[in-house]
Amino acid sequence: MRLQIEHPLMLIFLIPVIISLYLFWRKKKQKKSKDLVIFTLRSMIYFLIILGLVVPYLLSPVKGIHTVFVLDQSDSVKRMEGEMLDFVNRSIDSKVDQDSYALMTVAENAKLERSFSREKNEVNDVSVNEETNFTNLEEGIKLASSYLPENSKGRIVLLTDGVETNGDILRQAELLSSGNIEFDVKAFQPPNVQDVSIESFTTPQNGFQGEAVPFQVSLESNFDTTATLQITQNKEMIIQEEIAVAKGMNYYSYQAPLKEPGLYSFKAEIIPKDDKIVENNLSHSITTVNGQPKVLLVDQDAQGENVFQALTASGWRVDRIQPELLPTNLAGFLAYESILFHNISGHHLSENQMNLIETAVRDFGVGFVMTGGEESYGLGGYFQTPIERILPVDMDVKGKKEIPSLGLIIVLDRSGSMMGEKFELAKEAAARSVELLREDDTFGFIAFDTEPWSVVETQPIKDKKEVIETIRSTALGGGTDIFPSLSLAYEQLNDLDLKRKHIILLTDGQSQDGAYEELIEEGLQHNVTLSTVAIGADADLNLLEELAGYGTGRFYEVYEASSVPSILSRETALTTKTYIEDNPHVPFVTSGYDWSTRFSAGTPSINSYIATTLKSRADQIISSEKDDPILARMNYGLGRTVAWTSDVSGAWSGSFPTWNEWTGFWNDIVTWSLPSYEKGNYDIQTNIAGGKATVKVEASENKLLPLSISVSNNKGEIIENAKSKLIGPGQYEVEFPALPEIYFLNISQGEQGKTVNTYSTGMVVPYSTEFEQKPVNQELITKLTSLNNGKVLEEPNEAFRPWHKNLYQSQSVWIPFVILAFFLLLLEIFIRRFGLSPFFYLKRKVVPMRKPVEKKEKRLPSIKVKETSIAKPKPIILTQEIRKENPVSSEPAKVTKKEDPPSTEKSTTATNNEDRLAQLLKAKNRKRKG
Repeated sequence: MRLQIEHPLMLIFLIPVIISLYLFWRKKKQKKSKDLVIFTLRSMIYFLIILGLVVPYLLSPVKGIHTVFVLDQSDSVKRMEGEMLDFVNRSIDSKVDQDSYALMTVAENAKLERSFSREKNEVNDVSVNEETNFTNLEEGIKLASSYLPENSKGRIVLLTDGVETNGDILRQAELLSSGNIEFDVKAFQPPNVQDVSIESFTTPQNGFQGEAVPFQVSLESNFDTTATLQITQNKEMIIQEEIAVAKGMNYYSYQAPLKEPGLYSFKAEIIPKDDKIVENNLSHSITTVNGQPKVLLVDQDAQGENVFQALTASGWRVDRIQPELLPTNLAGFLAYESILFHNISGHHLSENQMNLIETAVRDFGVGFVMTGGEESYGLGGYFQTPIERILPVDMDVKGKKEIPSLGLIIVLDRSGSMMGEKFELAKEAAARSVELLREDDTFGFIAFDTEPWSVVETQPIKDKKEVIETIRSTALGGGTDIFPSLSLAYEQLNDLDLKRKHIILLTDGQSQDGAYEELIEEGLQHNVTLSTVAIGADADLNLLEELAGYGTGRFYEVYEASSVPSILSRETALTTKTYIEDNPHVPFVTSGYDWSTRFSAGTPSINSYIATTLKSRADQIISSEKDDPILARMNYGLGRTVAWTSDVSGAWSGSFPTWNEWTGFWNDIVTWSLPSYEKGNYDIQTNIAGGKATVKVEASENKLLPLSISVSNNKGEIIENAKSKLIGPGQYEVEFPALPEIYFLNISQGEQGKTVNTYSTGMVVPYSTEFEQKPVNQELITKLTSLNNGKVLEEPNEAFRPWHKNLYQSQSVWIPFVILAFFLLLLEIFIRRFGLSPFFYLKRKVVPMRKPVEKKEKRLPSIKVKETSIAKPKPIILTQEIRKENPVSSEPAKVTKKEDPPSTEKSTTATNNEDRLAQLLKAKNRKRKG
């Protein structure tokens, strides 16, 4: 135990204190006891106050070391996890009881695995760090240092190869060098393995139609081998060759003609015969080919032939595909200037594909046109999807009061095999179906495993919000038995007096046999129909298809769970059958628009269309007799979208396909959907370093106009943290995390809220440097350990070695001194005011109690008195006689005088002495009382 003072300069107050006490004592000529007491009290008060001012601390030695093990979990050392855990366990075995340890992991981010413990528990494994593309050791020691207790012997043991791709660990170590923390490092060198990697893959950023584009491929290998080199162009194989790869750098050159305009995504892949690291065998490149715009027409069974012929007759370059062949990445959609959907059901698209289309339209100006049909708009299940967001019409129709009475029951499999995304999306799909219904429609929701469970009772909807929340709270169950739940659904619907009654069954598993045919036939007699949805390959496809056939409904085979919401929306819309307006009439054309001149000679008639609701910011060009939109258009972000709610075959569109302006009409529609902005001229520079991509953009013209940059990855996801900042006139910079991916940049300039010009380009971030085989960064490790009294560890027991200095735990003790000085000050003031006499009086009052002693009669000694001639009168003894005969009588009592015995000189003297003694005792008692 040691004593330490925080403010030793306060001891200087002893000088005036000593002077003050000296002058006080010297002033007193006669030193009384009171002065001595006051002098003593003042000395003690001054001394205690000064002790409080210097703030004394009691120091006790800190015992035990707090060690935090930080394990590097990045891809560069992922093969060393077993050796790292072994080192940690052997270190824990060597610690003493007072030592404690914690465990953390770090890759791109750091996280705590185990909190501080003194128990010698073996660490068998750690959780997987999901973001391992980069190494940010700075985050690791920042979290570890913040977790160490204050005023403790703290030590951070970093287990790594020292290869840092993000952050700056040395800067963080310098900031913490003044604290009580030691930094130790245990270096781990992953063993070198046979590896072939693509160092670079380049193509020109821009090209021209028909030009042969060169490809440059650089490979690095640490052994001699053979491999297959593949290069694809928008997922189409254009080069596949067996090559010999020598140890060291290898260079290869190819070229291929680009016949069509658009954005081309190239992928190079090397497949060696013996390779241990496959993550570095892939690279991408992007080239933009200028030329005539291309249009993507998506239809099924050649239903859009009229539109295809009209566009090709106008000279458009049209790619025509089935919905199953739609691109699955953003690059595939950016290769086109406009996309046209004709009568395509939403269940053919995944949620991701819809999001890609929305990104292409909103952020890159790609046009989008949708036509009608029995599988389009609301009937196609596009309610509350990204496709509905970009269109100028809503799928939810006006006039719901005209819908006939409807009863709908959704029967959902809640067995364990539905766990995860399938179950959540199925519940969300059921919730969307509820939103499409009216408040007084009848709805039920049955979830089943081995037994049915009525989650929502089949009855008219009273509160949509409550019903939706109940559906979303449904929990998973056990096995699968379809028949009891389907039987319950029919039982609840059969006897209801409704115009339309429908059941939708969703399952992903097998079930026991049951009397399905009899059950469904009885339901058909009560006007109940059935549709089925098979989710995944494990479902009983044959059974579900048969059930849908018996129930006169539809069967859906789904392998992408994200399409389930579109299926249920479509089924709900088909059940109502109010979306199709089939009254032949001549629609009304709104004048004033650029397309209006096409109808100067008259407007063709139309047979049917799908009812929709116009959005507030959209333009309605052609209207039905009920004022529903037949043709509408709208700007959405940088793109333009058009809705044609009839078909193009003639069955619905009436005389429109035979109209002499039909070809020019569709030429106008597609032309309007193209980006209307001029292609800007920009100087673009990209740089990838430290796990971050930096893009610098400079406008060649209109430098004073504000410029915005949006960045999306190939999945269509917007990089939210890619914010552009102004670094000079017309110069902007944007920075974002550089994960291995293809990124697309859209650059636009606007004036007064309107876009003036735009430009789209792409950039490729190759595989992370984590997959490069590098030696241990010994230089960084040495600097790190030298900054904070650390050590490069060799043996596990060094992790709990003695600390570099003694450390004490302090406890402040100044408060008792101040409190004592305060009470002594009160005492000193009291003595100066009242003196010391009250203390003596208190001393007399506080006399210890003694045991009472029995008094003995004392005889006074006889005193000889000279005889005198004066005789003492005889005492008169009065007696009172009370008459018993009359006790209340008021007569005075008779008094008789009795004579005393003869007096003597001796008795007179004794009497005088007794009187004197009595007077002395009375005087003494009065003095005591006073």
